[in-house]
Amino acid sequence: MKYEDADILAFISNKSKQTSAPEKDAGSYENPGPNESSGNKAKDLEKKDLEKDLLTEASGPDLLPAFEEFPVPSSEALTDALSSETLTDALSSEALMEDNPQNSLNIVSNTVSQALSSLSRAAPGPVSSFFPDGSSFSRLSGKDELPFEVFDEYDIEASRVTPSLDEAFGIVTTGIEPLEITHSGATITGYIASARRSEIRLGTYVVVPYEGGEKLFARVGKLQYRQEFAVDDATEIHSRRMLNARASPINEADYKFLACLDPLCILYRKKADSALTRRMADRIPRPNTPILPVTDRLEVQTGLNIPEEGVFLGHLSVGGELVKTHSEPETVAYYLRNDYSMGDPLIFRHMLICGSTGTGKTFLSKNILRQFMTESNRYRLRNSPDKARKNPCLVIMDPQDEYSQIFEDNETLTEEDKFRFESEDVTYGRVQPTKAFVSKVEGQKYPGDKSRAEQIEFTIPFSLVKHNSWLISAAGMSELQYIGLEVLLGDFFKSSVPHTYLNFINHIENEGTRSYYVDSGKLHESSYDGIVRRVNSRFFPKVFDQDATPITEIVDKIFKAGQISVFPTEYISSPRIRDLIVLTIMSLIVDNKLNTTGIDAIKETPIILALDEAHRYLSSANGEHARLIISRFADAARQGRKEALGLFLITQDPQDIDDTVFKQVNTKLILNLNNDAAISSLKVPKEYERRIPYLKKGQMIIHSPDNSDIVEILGLSNCVVRHR
Repeated sequence: MKYEDADILAFISNKSKQTSAPEKDAGSYENPGPNESSGNKAKDLEKKDLEKDLLTEASGPDLLPAFEEFPVPSSEALTDALSSETLTDALSSEALMEDNPQNSLNIVSNTVSQALSSLSRAAPGPVSSFFPDGSSFSRLSGKDELPFEVFDEYDIEASRVTPSLDEAFGIVTTGIEPLEITHSGATITGYIASARRSEIRLGTYVVVPYEGGEKLFARVGKLQYRQEFAVDDATEIHSRRMLNARASPINEADYKFLACLDPLCILYRKKADSALTRRMADRIPRPNTPILPVTDRLEVQTGLNIPEEGVFLGHLSVGGELVKTHSEPETVAYYLRNDYSMGDPLIFRHMLICGSTGTGKTFLSKNILRQFMTESNRYRLRNSPDKARKNPCLVIMDPQDEYSQIFEDNETLTEEDKFRFESEDVTYGRVQPTKAFVSKVEGQKYPGDKSRAEQIEFTIPFSLVKHNSWLISAAGMSELQYIGLEVLLGDFFKSSVPHTYLNFINHIENEGTRSYYVDSGKLHESSYDGIVRRVNSRFFPKVFDQDATPITEIVDKIFKAGQISVFPTEYISSPRIRDLIVLTIMSLIVDNKLNTTGIDAIKETPIILALDEAHRYLSSANGEHARLIISRFADAARQGRKEALGLFLITQDPQDIDDTVFKQVNTKLILNLNNDAAISSLKVPKEYERRIPYLKKGQMIIHSPDNSDIVEILGLSNCVVRHR
């Protein structure tokens, strides 16, 4: 055996190097004699000596560990381990018989390592920490002991906080920027492993564990690539090489893929069995802590402050893809708080749905409004003597004649759809107490062929104008003219003639009436003539006092708890007549809700007023007419909470809604919009503003500060009622 072989064995056995015999044997290898049998005998002798030395040293006292004590197996176990067929075969193999000392050295070294590894498994126990595999090479003594100092293990507490490290996107790193958190923001950078990079999007929700069980709940706010190596890829040669490559030249491992995390909150439990709660992000995670996907639905709901129950609006998503968890069902439902645990239900702080034409506003509105019409959804009235809770009455202004279809089931729903709805408390199916109230207009006929809901015809009596003079005041009427109109109406309703629109026109067109007001100085001549021109319209006679039941006589039929009352206007060709009908219904509700004395059917019923094309009626246009409308409905919006009146506004032009009303809207559901002015008027964070023009159909952003953090959701792919 060569000197180098003996040196290795001496290192293993802690013995002094024996050079004499190995040197002779080595010489016989290098200069073999003519007698082959003598060489073989020498090799057999070497093998036997090596086996003897190994057995002696393995069972001897010098094998005791230098640093720690552990159980030593019996000599029989050692003999079995070191006398195995593997060792014997290796030492007798043809490799040792060849004239290649290097092969002999490798085989002996590998075989010894395997034998000692088997020995280590036979005697379990603590090992020295500086050999990660715990091999017996670390148990040295005497003069050959390696000059290493014992040191404590690394603090691996951070890696023990979660069993799901195989799911990690990457780790928190300080290799790019220092970890930092302040009152105004934070800098937390994560390195994303190449295998998970395709799963990361802007807005992806992640958790970063702390020691002690707390978790940082965060959202990916920025993504970036950085070069891993010092390579200039902005050269002509490099670009041509990359572009001409037949296969994809990009190697993810050549680049650092970084995700900057925006902390949202810290999730924790006060006790092991207490509820999961959240607090502001007031600490940073340790470096090299894993960044994990959110797999617990409760963590998502708590982290984003989404109620666990309420009125269903949609499913949480990121970039148009549903957020999936390990819960059942795997999607995360978004609910609107609908109880009194934190004040009044949010419907009475008003909702807005806005989106461009064709983005699914009506489809979405049907699905949401249907959720409010469940038997269990009841609201209390502050002024009710018995403090009883009642179902709301849903009043819908319908310019496209689509909402009366809530009376019909969606026959395309499958059993799978219904099962999925039920698992997430999504209400579906027709609302039987749905009625269509049709205003009779001269020369116009309502087809009523889109649903089988009951149709009730009514007319608008001119008597309603007595306390709502703005119903017949045209846009552009000056303040003096409006004051003069109120004077004329007041005197007319004091007269004994029937209070109809035609009688009023005949009254103010009478020359004697004109002379009375002008000559007495009550009205200026130009103001009087301007009033007559504006109220003497060819449209008004077609609406007022038609041959039908006055709406004031069917109030009890319109405003009933648990009923949906739809007012279609599509069949009316004149926009001005449509506006008159809608404003009449709106004023009827607002007047009776705000006044201390009002019709009981309105005053004592919770009402949700759904107003499609809301910008037409709540516009901030100039003029006394618009100012009066806005001031009235701004009061209604402010007092809606205590009067159980909720506005559900639907529009494609949110920028046209007056600010005094818009500021009262708490919950905004924003679909695709391409109008910069409309997007700016919504006042959402900049990172969400940039995403609004790219929202797909059914994809929306919800901004509801009193309900949750701002999030993206997807609406249902099927309508819960008929939608054609």
